[in-house]
Amino acid sequence: MNVLRNKPLIITIVVLIILVLLVAATATSNSLSQRTTVVGNAFVPLQTFFYQLSDSITGAFSDTNADYETENGQLQHELEEYKGRLMDYDEVVAENKRLSALLEYKQNNDEQELKVARITGKEPSNWFDMFTIDLGAKDGVKENMPVITADGLVGRIDEVGLNWAKVRGIIDGSSKVSAIMERTRDVGVVEGQIGVDELSATLVMNFLPLDADIVEGDLVITSGLDGIYPKGLVIGTVISTTSETGGMRVTLEPAVDFRRLEEVMVVIEVLDTTQVVDDTIADESAVADVLPDDGDAQDGEGADAVPEEGGE
Repeated sequence: MNVLRNKPLIITIVVLIILVLLVAATATSNSLSQRTTVVGNAFVPLQTFFYQLSDSITGAFSDTNADYETENGQLQHELEEYKGRLMDYDEVVAENKRLSALLEYKQNNDEQELKVARITGKEPSNWFDMFTIDLGAKDGVKENMPVITADGLVGRIDEVGLNWAKVRGIIDGSSKVSAIMERTRDVGVVEGQIGVDELSATLVMNFLPLDADIVEGDLVITSGLDGIYPKGLVIGTVISTTSETGGMRVTLEPAVDFRRLEEVMVVIEVLDTTQVVDDTIADESAVADVLPDDGDAQDGEGADAVPEEGGE
């Protein structure tokens, strides 16, 4: 009963407590906010320092990365340049090796007048069965002149222009060369296979006797009987033999690599070694005619001798 009579007082007290709590809460909130602001203000310079430091480091790394990229680009350029120089050097070395072989052949075969030619074009195939060289009529080149390398027979001049000529290789299907087995001296005809078998640059030698003693590795050279190729030029070596109606058929590996030709030699003229020998003998005879022989010297010595006393 007393509680009900004091109800307005209780309500008033409760309201006052709530108001006090609200004021306290507001004061505490303002104090925390102020403290947070103070602490935040204290950390602003530190935040600025770390931000500037981070920005500087990032900038430094960016600059360093840019420098590295520039230097890497320069090094890549230099590397490509050195690779190019190395390729040029290797090309010069390879060319020097090829030309040295041609020069050595010329020095060892002085009975042949040879002119070195560079290949300037070829038929669209895997092989150098038909190709063009940079020598022509102005260089003394004529049709059917033999073409060789230091390794052996390449072919013959098929067509001539003023400053160019076309060469038909011995591997061409229309090529025929009179040949002889170096060991057995059996004579036959070597024919090309390009046009018959585009994948193979082998040669075949026909019209050999069935009883010919031919074995793998035997050397085949020109016989000189066709009036085009001088005798003794290397054609190739025997790979295999088969017996056929009318004679033995021999497959040959060409002495020349017909996949890789760059320079060749044109045989302008083959000196007559027989005439050279005859001229040498004639020169020696002429010298002998000028010199006195032993008999004449003895006769002269006797004629000039002083007679003995009492010999009159």
